[in-house]
Amino acid sequence: MLLKDFFNRFPDDESCIDYFKDVRLSLGMICPKCSRTNFKWYKGSRIFQCATCGYRFPLTKGTVMEKSHLPMYDWFFTANMMTSIKQVLSAKEIQHQLEKKYYSPVWLMMMKYRDIMGKRDAMYKLSDEVEIDISFFPTSSIVNVDGEDVIKTQKTPVLVIAESKPVDGILAEYFSKLTMPEYINRASALLQKAEKMNIKKAVQCIKMYSMPNQQYETIRPYIEGSVSSDTKAVTDGGHNLIKLKEILKEHKPYPETEDEIHEVVKSKLPWVHIITGECRSGIEAIHKDIDERFLQPYLNEYCWKFNRRFFRDCKKDKYDLFDHLIRTAAQYTSDIKWRDYEKAINSLNVY
Repeated sequence: MLLKDFFNRFPDDESCIDYFKDVRLSLGMICPKCSRTNFKWYKGSRIFQCATCGYRFPLTKGTVMEKSHLPMYDWFFTANMMTSIKQVLSAKEIQHQLEKKYYSPVWLMMMKYRDIMGKRDAMYKLSDEVEIDISFFPTSSIVNVDGEDVIKTQKTPVLVIAESKPVDGILAEYFSKLTMPEYINRASALLQKAEKMNIKKAVQCIKMYSMPNQQYETIRPYIEGSVSSDTKAVTDGGHNLIKLKEILKEHKPYPETEDEIHEVVKSKLPWVHIITGECRSGIEAIHKDIDERFLQPYLNEYCWKFNRRFFRDCKKDKYDLFDHLIRTAAQYTSDIKWRDYEKAINSLNVY
């Protein structure tokens, strides 16, 4: 949503509250006490009351805003900024735009949004054909040296999974349906994009996970939870991915030897490398040294936006990214609590 449209639609806190109330009712709610689904709304006190048992609860109960002291307008403005701007956005910028005295609540709000983005994308699995690779992101952590906390820099492994297909295969599928104009347009657009990017595969959805190590036994549960078992996987020749044939329909490793690395990256594993480069550059440009504990929420945001990259230019209301994030906010709570991060945010240069 464009900023001018946001300001027209949500001029104040009350308009945000009314909209969020309607979103919650449209998604359906269940009374925590009697499990019924009919409610009365009390606008003055901003609470729902169960029409059956009379149980009352606030508008934000069971949502990402639960127990937040920030106005609903701040949550809405931040959601719009995070979804309307392609790049990673710093909490410092949101703090400035909202004219907030304190940085910490704004930072926590954005981290909670990133947390539920990951929860929403965890609902589906990648399938058909995927590229799988381990990349490394620069991070920092607090370690104790001689009784004093110091900042240590390191490289954190990240599992990158990209659902992709050879362009030729997708074109064949489109050409078999050329009686429909939409498939003619898709085939033409795909050819132009493949030629422009000089790669031989097209990507659909992606997933990324910050990992404690590169061992197969550590990686395996994440792949099993993210990829359907009837999927074909393409990887490099890394020994930690050789056993993927145990859990997937097919696994084709392509060792990145000195003579063949360019062709392997270009034709077999292009998207895991493109995704890694773009995500890593975006994070580094804004956040500098990022605590390894905070890396996963930033990966969540990148994947959530990437998987909905075509929504941005669509003018249909049902594809509006802001609305998608607000609906997600109404359905999920965040596991990120301030008590877990207060020490870290005071100790590190987090942006």
